[in-house]
Amino acid sequence: MTATSTATGWYVYGVVDPAACELATPLGVGGGTSAQLVEHGSLAAIVSRVALDEFDEAALRERLNERAWLEANALAHEEVLRAFAEVTAVVPLRFGTVYRELANVGELLDERSDELHASLARVRGRVELGVKAWVDRERLESAQPGRAATGTSATSTGRSYLEQRLHERDAAADAAELCAGIVHDAHERLLRLAVDGVVNRAQPRELTGRPEQMALNAAYLVAATDQARLAAEVARLDDETRALGITFELTGPWPAHNFVSGEEGRP
Repeated sequence: MTATSTATGWYVYGVVDPAACELATPLGVGGGTSAQLVEHGSLAAIVSRVALDEFDEAALRERLNERAWLEANALAHEEVLRAFAEVTAVVPLRFGTVYRELANVGELLDERSDELHASLARVRGRVELGVKAWVDRERLESAQPGRAATGTSATSTGRSYLEQRLHERDAAADAAELCAGIVHDAHERLLRLAVDGVVNRAQPRELTGRPEQMALNAAYLVAATDQARLAAEVARLDDETRALGITFELTGPWPAHNFVSGEEGRP
């Protein structure tokens, strides 16, 4: 079937327990369709109708390269999930999960019923908090004892130049080791306050848009009632390391993208 401007499909955000969900549904992706629940047994999918000229497989591959479109729709995807997560446990699905027929959505819920029920049980009463650590490498290197920059002048000898380069290399290595140790210890401290935690790949500056280097990109699954404890620990870590050029940032709460199984998970 070839998608046309009038053909529509069903965008699936995530899965909930319908008995626990009472919500005025929020606006969804695609520019104007409200999200709704499609119940199937003891599970319900959060869906909205979308145009297949934007969201079928071929169109979506092209759209993913359009930054403005991607940012707007990824934000809408996350806002729908967060709205439902304020009311009940949600198993989030990846951004861009689209089915042509509602019957296909029912098949998803039926075929993966055991996994989805297990994931709902895992995240019920819990939220995901993100923690990022940022390092200013130059500041970290200069903050170490005996590592003040000495500089080289135009009249420096070849030997002094080589000594300076060795000094800089050693300073960079020491800074990298110190940063790795701080980040490892921080993760261990935060894990003690969480049900679970994961460390994801650090994002490059091209994606973050920040001059500092990302040294930690972690997520923690915590009881909803324990958010303040983990937030306080992040604040303590930031106070302890800011003078070295390492800062910690808390994000969320989010639906638990990093702590569900199978095809569910990260957007």
